[in-house]
Amino acid sequence: MTPTPELETNLLGGVDIPSAEDLLAMRESNYILRARGGKLTRVEAEKHLLPHDPQANPQAIEAALSPEGIVYVRLASIMCRSADGGRTWDACPLSDRIDSFQVLSDGTLVAAGVPDGVERGDCVIFVSSMDGGRTWRKISEIAHRAGHTGGVYAIHRLPDDTLVCGISASNVIMEEDKYVSGEADVHVYRSADGGATWEGPTGRICTWGSEGNIARTPSGRLLAIIRHQRPFLPLDPPDFIEEFRGRGAIGGPYKNVFLVDSTDDGRTWHNFRQLTTVFGQTRGHGAAFSDGTVVVVHDTRYGPGSPGSRGMISRDEGQTWEDEVYYLDRTSFTGSYNATLAIEDDLLLTIGGWSDAGNGWDLVLDNTHFTAIRWRPVLH
Repeated sequence: MTPTPELETNLLGGVDIPSAEDLLAMRESNYILRARGGKLTRVEAEKHLLPHDPQANPQAIEAALSPEGIVYVRLASIMCRSADGGRTWDACPLSDRIDSFQVLSDGTLVAAGVPDGVERGDCVIFVSSMDGGRTWRKISEIAHRAGHTGGVYAIHRLPDDTLVCGISASNVIMEEDKYVSGEADVHVYRSADGGATWEGPTGRICTWGSEGNIARTPSGRLLAIIRHQRPFLPLDPPDFIEEFRGRGAIGGPYKNVFLVDSTDDGRTWHNFRQLTTVFGQTRGHGAAFSDGTVVVVHDTRYGPGSPGSRGMISRDEGQTWEDEVYYLDRTSFTGSYNATLAIEDDLLLTIGGWSDAGNGWDLVLDNTHFTAIRWRPVLH
């Protein structure tokens, strides 16, 4: 069991959550909303639509920034590219299924994915592209432990082009949504040759983890922003279970964003802690500035308020968090995912997915849009 953080994230900034109408007006305008100190203010933002992907839903997004400042965004069936910080975009078809990816110093894209004609089985497959994501070739694979299945949590590139990859693996057995046996965790592997070979596992980020990214802070600390979700377990006391059920938790106590630190470039991980406190504030993506500011943008799929993306601020590399929130978008589909990149020292690019077609997977196909938001957190 994990202690609940002091900062409750249902209502930050001392301001009532903006209405769905106000959030929709914001989404269609060149500003975002900031709540702090009992005041709701507008913050100037520049917004640009990405090329439309008819196969995408609001969760179909991953992004990476090349060392030269090129932004790549993977949607469902296209790879988008921007050379001017998200203002203009071009796109190419993406024939292969690509998950998390990074861009090496020479421009090579390295991803976990499934090339044409290859079925995902008992391993994670790594592919690379030398032409901006148009074509891919398999370069390596990592086998899951015997009896386990899993996928990729995130790939992170260190300044020397070393790749750190978190892979989730599970042998959990559930019956009628109840835990029976097994374990689920996220282990780390490292590659010093562009993904051709992998060392590890070298350490474990956490148990019951998936989704998110890894940000590097100015001190060199790696901050894992990760979705923590688990069922109620046999050792959970009855009062613990009742407490979380009273909060609206369904199936388990956590479906939230958590944080984990590494001070040795991802070899070992510690300080596993909770960031968001509302069940359903689930998937986060973060970036760090050179002054120690860290921004994590997360979804709020079940409320309070309209579903959408919200940004949280830390001024000390993610150790403590401000009573402050930025409202970035609005959607009628639960679970608007985002990718947030620090493209300049004080400038963020958040790419968020949204749809007004309704709350259904079939409804949002060909009715999902992605907006690139250029914004700066307010200094104080």
